[in-house]
Amino acid sequence: MARVVRSPRARHDITEVLRYTRNRWGKGQAREYRDLIAAALKAIAADPSCGKYRGIGPGILGHHIQQPGRAARHIVFYRVNSASVVQVVRFLHDSMDFDRHLP
Repeated sequence: MARVVRSPRARHDITEVLRYTRNRWGKGQAREYRDLIAAALKAIAADPSCGKYRGIGPGILGHHIQQPGRAARHIVFYRVNSASVVQVVRFLHDSMDFDRHLP
């Protein structure tokens, strides 16, 4: 299993998404979304090739987090640095302009 390292921007993205979710839909929904994010990060750690190349940046893969029965609205963008390290570079809403927000 690879080690997942979050960049400062990715940590900030996740914090802001959870803050927005809590303010908009309550603490319970924020906890559920936090758990979905954690599950997505575990899935990436278990199989770093699970993401899709989206033609955004060199070596950057995207993994849509999953809700029961459908995709959620956020994508974990990451790169595989080595066989044992995955770096999450951003955590973005699927309606955002990825080219503008990714390196």
